[in-house]
This record gives sequence, C-alpha cells and structure tokens, in this order.
Amino acid sequence: MNSIRVLVVDDSAFLRRSLSRILETEPRIKVIGTAANGQEAVEMANSLRPDVITLDVLMPIMDGITALRHIVRDTNARVVMISSVTQEGAGQTIEALSLGAFDFIAKPSGPTSLDIGKVRSELIHKIITAYEGKTRRPVPGDVAAQKLKRIVSETSAVASAFPDRTTISGEWARNKKELIAIAASTGGPAALQVVLAGLPRDLPAGLVMVQHMSDGFTKALAERLDSVSPLEIKVCGTSEMIRPGVGLLAPTGSHLTVKRILGKLHAILSSEPALTLHRPSADILFRSVAEACGPSVCAVILTGMGNDGAEGMKEIRARGGTTIAQDEATSVVFGMPKAAIEKEGIQIVAPLENISEQILASLS
Repeated sequence: MNSIRVLVVDDSAFLRRSLSRILETEPRIKVIGTAANGQEAVEMANSLRPDVITLDVLMPIMDGITALRHIVRDTNARVVMISSVTQEGAGQTIEALSLGAFDFIAKPSGPTSLDIGKVRSELIHKIITAYEGKTRRPVPGDVAAQKLKRIVSETSAVASAFPDRTTISGEWARNKKELIAIAASTGGPAALQVVLAGLPRDLPAGLVMVQHMSDGFTKALAERLDSVSPLEIKVCGTSEMIRPGVGLLAPTGSHLTVKRILGKLHAILSSEPALTLHRPSADILFRSVAEACGPSVCAVILTGMGNDGAEGMKEIRARGGTTIAQDEATSVVFGMPKAAIEKEGIQIVAPLENISEQILASLS
C-alpha cells in the first residue's frame, strides 16, 4: 500500500501535535502538514493534495463546515471530521456528513480532548477506510445529492414547503406493507436524507431506522432528517407504537426491535444482547422485523462498513418481505450492501437516488 498522505486541521496546537503523533504510529500513514484554521486548511488542501484530511468542526477565521465545502468542491481528499460532543458540535457534524464528509470521530472528553489517544484505533481505521474508497465520491455532486438539493436546498425551504406536514402525494392504493426498516453505517446520514426526502407525508407504513453512530449525535441526526423530510422523524423512546408517516431512529447504545402486541406493531428498545459489535444492530432490527411482519415489510440496507444486517435481510427475504440494497456506485462504503447481496438476502439493488421510488413501489 502507498503511504496515506494526511493533513491534520485543528485550532488547538496540542491536538495538532497529538493527532499527528497518533497517526504516525501507523506505518501506512504519513502526516504531510497541519493547519490551525479552515482558511489554512483550504489553502494546504489545494497545494499539498492530501489523500485524507482530519478536520475540526469549530475553528476561528474559517469554520470546519465552510472549509469542507471548499475542500469537497476543489479536491479529491476524503474528510474525517473531529467533533466535540456538544449540541453545536453534533449539529455541525451532521451537516458536515450531509455535505460530503466521509465520517467523524468524537473527541472523547469534549473540546480539550486531553485523552484523544483513546480514539487511536477508530481514527486510524477510518482514515485507512476513507483512503481505500476515495476514488468513489457519490456525495455531494452526484445525481442523488443534486436530487436532495432540489428537494431541500436549505432547511428554511423545507420548513416553508411543509409548514404543517400536510399530505403531498395524493391518494394511495391499498397498502400491502405496514413497515419500512432501514439500516446504514458510514455514509448513512447523507444517504438517509436522500431516501427520506423522497417519501411523502401520507406514507401508509411505519418507519424504523438503525444508523451506526457515536453517542451524543443521534438526536442531531434525527433533527436533521426531520428537517429534510415530509415525515415526522424522531429518536425512538423506550416503547412506542409504530404509526404511518412517523420515522423512529434507534438511539446509540440500544437495540431497536419490533414486536406485535395485540395486533399492533411496537418499537421496543433493549440493551440485550450486549455482546454485539454494534448497538443498535441492523441484524437485531431486521430479525425482529422478519418475525413480527413476515411479508408485510420493506427492508433497505444502505452504505456502510462491515456486514451488519446481512443475516437479517436474508431472513426477511425468506419470509416474503421486500429487500433493497444501495448499489456500489453510490455507496460511500459498499460493505453492508455487498454482504447482504452475497448472503442472497437482496431482491433489488438500486442507486441511492432511486431507493425511495423502490420503497414506494413495494407499498402498492
């Protein structure tokens, strides 16, 4: 493998030094420069042409979001955001992922992050993964991102378009599905926005979602999804009845399962099983959905690392449910969809911009 050339950007001199030292413990990574603010980052990104950039969110002179827009537009570098777990930091991180950042790392102890070494393995893994997939840049700039831009170019436009979340799609044919289940990981926040923006307010099915995400960021993601979709999107509570037109997002640290109680579908949170690689787990969700719904579910697996969800999708398909996977060309990381396809759990493979249409077709 060639050396992965990394530019480190943070307004803290301590973090610039610490991140550089951490990264250079990995033989495949070479730190080629550091920048103290977004303006320096943009200039160095254009002159040095790094493979990957670690980019702080909150910085003086030019913030990380503004810098990201320039970097994504003008270079081929993949960007991993370095974010503090604060309300402002979480919201801006979700925006960064929507704009084309590959992934993010949460600072373990807030803005100072004196213990940044705790995330060494995660950071190195994400930089290597970003580098390995950097020839594929599905968002922003592709058809899917342009579709999302047309639908909801700004949050304010969405608010005016759906002031009271009224029906936008007319009358529905008799519904054959009662639930949509979606799972995603790396690249998921942006992909979910494209899919949910294409679903109408009068969706005649409930919606449950799993997105692998660090603790402290799920609420910000739900708020972002809610702002770009005609649907009502929120973080799932401990036990909630599943209702048409409402999307429930699993919180970090809890599995979301679906159960049928007195004929009605309910979303139930659980900490068990505790020894899964991910919590929430796509496989746990999909297996519960297969049992509770049988053929009356449409399940979707989007971009992400690993193979979570593959077994669950296979079970849903075996019970007659509709299964859809995002295609390789529009996936930031094709791991999860590919694993589900290889397990023969997928009926339909579609580009991101067509998935909402596939979901709607399965409902009639």
